[in-house]
Amino acid sequence: MIAEFVAKWDAKKNEIEDYFKEKHPTDYAEIVKKVVEILKEDYGSPNAEKIHEIDDGAYQGTLLFIIPEDTYQPHDYWYVRVWYGSCSGCDTLEGIRGYYDEKPTEQQTKDYMTLALHILQGITKMGGEPA
Repeated sequence: MIAEFVAKWDAKKNEIEDYFKEKHPTDYAEIVKKVVEILKEDYGSPNAEKIHEIDDGAYQGTLLFIIPEDTYQPHDYWYVRVWYGSCSGCDTLEGIRGYYDEKPTEQQTKDYMTLALHILQGITKMGGEPA
């Protein structure tokens, strides 16, 4: 875990919670974007508007989100992996949402927050220079 990201989460997690109280996220990309948005502090912070998503799966697999720093020509990048399934029994997001179209319940909001926290905890800075 990146300590400065955890500190930003602690300071701004209410912003994400308020968002999840109003609507269900449509996919993992939306949750990743919301998490990255609260990490924005200044030039060089992770850029929520330029996240790249790689999905080589079919109906289940791994999503890889590549997050550049917010600069003219990014040098630093972060990534986070999210595993997804094909049904509510094997996919966390589908399991939380269920078949509801109305506003999220209190429990669903808590579960979305837990999922968002796990995404935050999984963000890793890419490191090392090529040999």
